[in-house]
Amino acid sequence: MYLHIGDDVSVRSDRIIGIFDIENSTVEEATRGFLKDAENKNRITYSSPKMPKSFILAEGAAGIDVYVSSVTVSAIRDRLNG
Repeated sequence: MYLHIGDDVSVRSDRIIGIFDIENSTVEEATRGFLKDAENKNRITYSSPKMPKSFILAEGAAGIDVYVSSVTVSAIRDRLNG
């Protein structure tokens, strides 16, 4: 099954590691460092040019992929459980 996370981006639900609120999660320096490292390695996909509200970590072929979404964590969870 695929999870639609915004615009034309979907993620295989069986590869999802975690779904995080971007505002609350990026308070921690470790999270900011992780996201910066992922960006430097071109491992981040932005699902929309709109204000980001969440990010999803998923298993990728060469490591962890990060998907930044304008969809809220609660809406993504509803889609997963729906």
